Amino acid sequence: MFLKSIRNYALKATAMLGAAVIGAGCTGMYISPAPASADEGLYDSLYDVFKERSGDPDNFMSQEEMVQRVLENCDRLKWIDYSYGSQENYLGCDGFVSLVFRLTFDTVYDFNRDLDKYWCKYDYHEEHIVAASYVDKYEIFRPGGTTVTWLYHNYVDEIVDALDHRENVEGKDNDDWIEYLTAIGAQPGDILFWDDDNDDKYWTHIGIYSGIDEEGIPRMWHASSIKGLVINQTMEDITTVTQYLKYVSVLPLTDIPAKAGLCVDDGSSEKDFSYSFFRDPECSDFIGRISSCCVLSEQSFLDEFAVYPNNEKNAYENKLYFTKDMSPFSIDSSDSIFSDQTVYQLVIKIEPDDEIKGTLRYAVYGVDDIRFYGGGEIKGYDYRSGGQIIPLTDFR
Repeated sequence: MFLKSIRNYALKATAMLGAAVIGAGCTGMYISPAPASADEGLYDSLYDVFKERSGDPDNFMSQEEMVQRVLENCDRLKWIDYSYGSQENYLGCDGFVSLVFRLTFDTVYDFNRDLDKYWCKYDYHEEHIVAASYVDKYEIFRPGGTTVTWLYHNYVDEIVDALDHRENVEGKDNDDWIEYLTAIGAQPGDILFWDDDNDDKYWTHIGIYSGIDEEGIPRMWHASSIKGLVINQTMEDITTVTQYLKYVSVLPLTDIPAKAGLCVDDGSSEKDFSYSFFRDPECSDFIGRISSCCVLSEQSFLDEFAVYPNNEKNAYENKLYFTKDMSPFSIDSSDSIFSDQTVYQLVIKIEPDDEIKGTLRYAVYGVDDIRFYGGGEIKGYDYRSGGQIIPLTDFR
């Protein structure tokens, strides 16, 4: 299956990183769901499990959207107090991961936040109705929470192939973490299991990898019992300061994406230009900008972005939407949106030829007029390392 090939190729390559910090905790007794297993071998990611179990795989969110939602919901819970207690207001490490996915799937019966506290009304009957199952159909959590050990023993190498089974990470500094996470192909949104000894029977902590920040520091989201709240902590902090967490295992949320980036072809235009990019044709989900005349503070994402495998897993595909800005010198994206009513669509497809390189094809169309504005083909493209490979010009 080509999905396996894509992941195996990417595991040997430099991958986009994301980090998440985990806080200790475990819950009480829960209704046990029926044992879950893959029909044909193991899945490569949690995304594939969720998509199949959603009941409507054709309309399920994309891998990119899932990563975005998971990380946004992690941030939504930032600074909430770590707490023990009933399932209504429990937010230990496993309760945090459970709530993040319940928010991501919109299966929370009732939720609101008040400063450093939160209220998540829990009712078995109502929550099961919302989750469309007596026990959550995604089985990444059980309504109200789950346990770290239950998740590990029911998913890692039982349903989903782990990126790494158990790694001694005690004392790893920032550079060590980058080397390790890159080697296994860890991605933002991946789940990290932690333990304080080499006994595989019980796992003590869980968190969500958030990626490498702008300063090159890998981080993790977690509810920390030591810090007493939900935080986005550095991996180095956990293994050199906290120190009680010595072993880690990583469960992938998505496939490892290919990498691509945009550059400016300013030799074909006598005027300065800039474009604002969005994830949707309505131009409501802003990504960043690219300019022919100046460096923009919001440009970094466009230098290198993820391109995930398509539904058939035989190629990497992505679409971006963009508009021409009112002034290329304006840094504030809100000043430039819809200065030109034309919305362009950039279509990207990367077909791997081997473990390292493939053929990248791209084309620009008008969303409304379906006009072809240009495109190209790049053979021998190293989709592991990426780069500013797709040139954009002034389409006026």
